[in-house]
Amino acid sequence: MESTLKQTILVVEDNENTRRLLETILRSAGYEVTPAPDAEEGLRILEGEAPVDLVLLDLFLPGADGIQFLRMRAEMEPDRQPPVIVVSATEDMDTLRPQLRELGAKLALRKPFDVQELLDGVSRYATKRTAKAAAPAAAAPAAKAPRAKAKGKSATKS
Repeated sequence: MESTLKQTILVVEDNENTRRLLETILRSAGYEVTPAPDAEEGLRILEGEAPVDLVLLDLFLPGADGIQFLRMRAEMEPDRQPPVIVVSATEDMDTLRPQLRELGAKLALRKPFDVQELLDGVSRYATKRTAKAAAPAAAAPAAKAPRAKAKGKSATKS
């Protein structure tokens, strides 16, 4: 492992067996997992102090469903909106994909899901959030250096 800081995946899934399966898969791949049995608990976790790098979301949940979760997440502060992968048994996944994308879901997988496809998606989208934060910092010093020289030259010429 390159980093000692593990990425945290929030699993919003009401079926205990599926939630445990997802936890086992993700932990064995090196991720921290925070489980939530419903949308309300998942939203409380997003609003909490602990960072969440990605959400795995079922659509069929007691109380607020996955679509409502996505809508409420979209109203949160941008730093409280980690990427979402929908993992659901819905027969309408193909029909729902455009709406899910519009609501911020990066990927939608139908249960039973392919484990490698799930892990590829988790790796791709959880990493992007971390990489975005690091990329501007790396680019900033290079951008500042020429600007500083330009100011110095202007100041000496005038």
